[in-house]
Amino acid sequence: MKQFFILITIILSFTACSIKHDNIKLKDRSYENKKIKKLARDILSLSKEIDKKEALKVSYDAITYSKYLANKFQVVKPALFHNTLINLNLKEKGFCYHYANELQLYLKTKKFKTFNFIRAVANRGEYFEHSSLVLTRDDVSFENSIILDAWRDSGELFWSKVKDDVKYKWEKK
Repeated sequence: MKQFFILITIILSFTACSIKHDNIKLKDRSYENKKIKKLARDILSLSKEIDKKEALKVSYDAITYSKYLANKFQVVKPALFHNTLINLNLKEKGFCYHYANELQLYLKTKKFKTFNFIRAVANRGEYFEHSSLVLTRDDVSFENSIILDAWRDSGELFWSKVKDDVKYKWEKK
């Protein structure tokens, strides 16, 4: 019985400590943030056919909207603990596929012309299956495309080339 109360106390203390990303501006864009510039450079390195303005816009949107989603889901760090809270019905949303679905829907509304988005999965069919979004083009291989993972760091967007992601082995969904 004592262990049960300790578990409940731990769960309640973590559920009260959701992270909060401040200063999220989905409309008033500023491209001066170093992360936004870095992601834009990485996107531009994929192909000479990618528009620089679109690369900056999608960088801003992906980074900012990931934080917005973490706030919306009232995320608790780390992401795997948040998943446990969802499984215990203490939180409603915040699984990786929630982030991937909503980020994809949001970015689709922007109607980017020089790249597109596809879904990716790692550990398909396993307990720790993981979903994410990939920024790509028809002239860029899947392995050289960029994974956009909003879930992994609880709303702080992680990105890398698919082939360079040391944590997950991705495949097209």
